[in-house]
Amino acid sequence: MQNTTMLRNSTLILRLTVYTALLLLFASCSPARKVQKRGGYLLAGHSVKADRPGIDTYDLLNFAQPKPNRKFLGLFRPGVLVYDLNSGGKDRKFKRWMRNNLGRAPVLLDSAMTDNSLIPMRVYLNNKGYFGAEVQRRISFRGARAFVNYQTITNVPFTFGQVVFDIPDDSLQYFLNKEGAKSLILSGNQYDAYLLRDERERITRVLKDAGYYAFSREYILFEVDTTREQEKADIKIRIENIRIRPSGLMDSVTFLPHQRYFINNIFMNTNFAELVSDTLSKNDTLAYRKNPDTLQQPNPDFYLIYKNNLRIRPAALSRSVFIQSGTPFNQQKINLTYNRLQNLGLSRFVSVNLSPARIAPELQPAGIALLDCDIRMVRSPVNMINPEVEATNAGGFVGLGGSLNYLNRNIFRGAEMFRLKLRGAFEVEPDLGLGVERRAGIFNSLEAGAETGLDFPTLLSPFRLKGISNNYRAKTTIALGLNFQQRSYYTRYVSYVTYGYDWYSSGTTRHLFSPVELSSVSILRDSTFNAILKDFKDPRFLNQYTDHLVMALKYSYIFNNQNLSGKKNYFYFRANFESAGNLLNLYSNVANAPVDADGNFTLFRIRYAQYIRTDVDFRYYKPVNAKQQLVYRAALGVGVPYGNSTVLPFEKGFFAGGANGLRGWPIRSVGPGEYYSPVKSGFERVGDIWLEANLEYRFPLYSFLNGAFFVDAGNIWLLRENEDFPGGTLNLKKLPASLALDTGIGFRFDFSFFIFRIDGGLPVYDPGKLTDSRWFRISKFQLRNISWNFGIGYPF
Repeated sequence: MQNTTMLRNSTLILRLTVYTALLLLFASCSPARKVQKRGGYLLAGHSVKADRPGIDTYDLLNFAQPKPNRKFLGLFRPGVLVYDLNSGGKDRKFKRWMRNNLGRAPVLLDSAMTDNSLIPMRVYLNNKGYFGAEVQRRISFRGARAFVNYQTITNVPFTFGQVVFDIPDDSLQYFLNKEGAKSLILSGNQYDAYLLRDERERITRVLKDAGYYAFSREYILFEVDTTREQEKADIKIRIENIRIRPSGLMDSVTFLPHQRYFINNIFMNTNFAELVSDTLSKNDTLAYRKNPDTLQQPNPDFYLIYKNNLRIRPAALSRSVFIQSGTPFNQQKINLTYNRLQNLGLSRFVSVNLSPARIAPELQPAGIALLDCDIRMVRSPVNMINPEVEATNAGGFVGLGGSLNYLNRNIFRGAEMFRLKLRGAFEVEPDLGLGVERRAGIFNSLEAGAETGLDFPTLLSPFRLKGISNNYRAKTTIALGLNFQQRSYYTRYVSYVTYGYDWYSSGTTRHLFSPVELSSVSILRDSTFNAILKDFKDPRFLNQYTDHLVMALKYSYIFNNQNLSGKKNYFYFRANFESAGNLLNLYSNVANAPVDADGNFTLFRIRYAQYIRTDVDFRYYKPVNAKQQLVYRAALGVGVPYGNSTVLPFEKGFFAGGANGLRGWPIRSVGPGEYYSPVKSGFERVGDIWLEANLEYRFPLYSFLNGAFFVDAGNIWLLRENEDFPGGTLNLKKLPASLALDTGIGFRFDFSFFIFRIDGGLPVYDPGKLTDSRWFRISKFQLRNISWNFGIGYPF
């Protein structure tokens, strides 16, 4: 009987496979056959074969024209299929709508466009130093489909030879010599005309930052001298002076040195739209000086233009203004001022404009050009109230909730942001498998809370923080909150207060430091639940439902070199460190504080936790082409309790599973280690050690819909043996056997302003099962085997 059932299942799977293959074959071939009947060939794809390893085929493919229609999952073209299905017969309104909105006209082979693609390819190769390069194309046909293959034929690439500068203006020569080591053109490197372009931009940027406001890239010329025998290209970089032709003298040319500009007055208008609309009103002007007036700085830091009441303190604005009167024009400081003012959150529009100084000619200093700077800000509404309705899924408690959010962007007239959030949710409490009746009704759990926070646009500290540059944005955050949870077995109160800093030390490096983070958990259990907990020996379960307090210090280091404008590979790295209870433990020992019945020190009669916790997260993003990407991720975490704690607090423990980890399992349902439980329990699993690795291939599907294939591996482990979790400790010799493995497919609905994600994961290897049943058998596949996870944004 069992053999007959297996035979039937195998036959069914075989039939489904054949039917699916035939359907895909029909979907991929039928549009091509229709195209062929019309006298053309469907363009199926391009490929480039390079004769040298240094040639970037990715760039060359960008020049190939025309572009073929997109494929769904790399198998067939749904847009073409819809277009063709609605093109024959009588042209009705519905067919036109389907054809124009959901369909895509088939892209046909165009020999003329294909031949024209060879021209920019040759230009690109010549610009990369392969002078005299050729590109050949070959078209192959497979039924009604055409494939275009390109082949490069190149010589040995040229390299940069001698690099010399020709600069008649000694002042320009001086400022460029200070930046000489940063030149992009280096002798011996492969010739690259795109590097010459970038060098022109670099020189222009250096001179603009040195005060040459009117300088432009057109004054920079390159002379390239190639010698084929040596395969080198000597570069001469010439920076011309300003060329002037006197009126009436066509053959006469005068060369003048470039003018260096200095900042004269700075005007700041924080209510520009309001003042412009009311032209009859009289504006007030305040001359602000951060430091007392001196002979070295006769002009104020800036003139603040406002109407009626002064709504923002000038000192708060001065932290975001890096332009100084009397100093040379500096484009970098102009850009920095713009970015900092925009990031304050006060304005929906900021502009920084420069113009010749409004000064009488007789007062103009000889040989010096002056600029006035006008900073204009169009203010955003100060107060905002925003109600929200949301679906919740916190720790497996699915439900419906709502919140009321209040935001004040300038509460103390210093660009401080005050936030207040009131939220509540009715949730479905899952069955914990304890054999105890839950509350009646679908939404049998209640959660409510209040969160408030205050952000200061600077680092508030009683002492000077050295090594932190003012050039990058920084803020200080104070936050506190209270959360109330009513479950069938208990009522829990969670409160917290934090004080922390957030700043950037460079364009790619961010730091988060919280010297104080205090959180408290207070829980009221009913008698039935108390009786159940007595049967558990694991202190993690008891800690989850016992009063405890955490006073921690946290630091996070984040590095992200993502370049949104390019295809360059980039990576993300985050390291977190957290220490808790050390100061409290030191005080308790010095003061000889009393202990509770279990021998632990307490604060406010609540036992406090003591531990060290650290974790790292590394992600590597590698574009395959303009629309596809490979993402690699590896993460590791370790938490060590000691002193006043025997285990990590539940909320500080590591977990596996869920939308951002092992997507083949629900959240907190994996591990620890090879722990096996024949009885399903709703208790969430946490550990002291966490290891995870992910691989995801992202690709476009159709319009706003993108897809992903992924593979996840990882688990959590315990540091010490635990009789409630046999096999839960980490054993390096058995590490491969204790790693959970899943695979699946995801769908991302990209609506620009947010991304909604659905991931379906299938457990391939489950170390939490008996040895002979850990690997998933495809013959037993059912849809219920897939774990569906929902999320906002990408998982990593």
